[in-house]
Amino acid sequence: MIPQSEIMMMAATAVAAVLLPFIFMFILRKKFKIRWLPFILGIGIFIVFALILEQIMHYIVLSPSADGTIELLSAAPWLYVLYGIFAAGIFEETGRLLAFLITKRHYKDIDSAVSYGIGHGGIEAVAVVGLGMLNGIVLAVLINSGSEALSALPAAPEDLIQSGPWYMYLVTIGERILAMTLHIGLSVIVFCAVMMKGKWWLYPLAIILHALANTTAAMMQAGLLTNIYLMYAGLIIMTAVTTVIAAKLVKDYRENVYSL
Repeated sequence: MIPQSEIMMMAATAVAAVLLPFIFMFILRKKFKIRWLPFILGIGIFIVFALILEQIMHYIVLSPSADGTIELLSAAPWLYVLYGIFAAGIFEETGRLLAFLITKRHYKDIDSAVSYGIGHGGIEAVAVVGLGMLNGIVLAVLINSGSEALSALPAAPEDLIQSGPWYMYLVTIGERILAMTLHIGLSVIVFCAVMMKGKWWLYPLAIILHALANTTAAMMQAGLLTNIYLMYAGLIIMTAVTTVIAAKLVKDYRENVYSL
């Protein structure tokens, strides 16, 4: 049986994940105007580049063998990590680049980059956390009701729900807050690569920053890192670095390129 308290925590976490982009809008509204087309474009680009194109690449490169193992992970875990972090960086930052090139003539203010980042990070929060929690809730309800539908699952139903202490749900939301902040910062960096003369190198910089932000998580997945605190430390450090760079670019862009 899955405790009702845990089901409630999953539900609260799912709702929080859905509300995150609107919370970011509320917090940032005094410094940035929300541009709805870039916001929606951020959602669409993430779906196409991260959830479709990147996943097709993963299917080709990481297709499991007959026994369910991933050959690249087993044979060369460090190569697996490098592939994973740069696949995410290249696909998502290229998506951003394309989005800003498309809207270059109509959205010249840096606020559109922030709006894009909120959309990009927001839909990722919904896809990763919101849908994951919803799946967990459905499984929990089926388990508690003794549904016969569970017999069709490839593993024990209880094994598909990762139970943990209550504070881990707060950690999950905290991780999404960091990820959304990172995506906003990366969006500003790529936007400036498109809009500022001679700053094209900001695009590959965004790819590298994105890859570094994912490194400790990929190492954890590959079994090269076991300390969860070090994993989150890597994300926190790279989010802070990216945010500092983005903040300087916002100031420079508004003072020297375009200001509302």
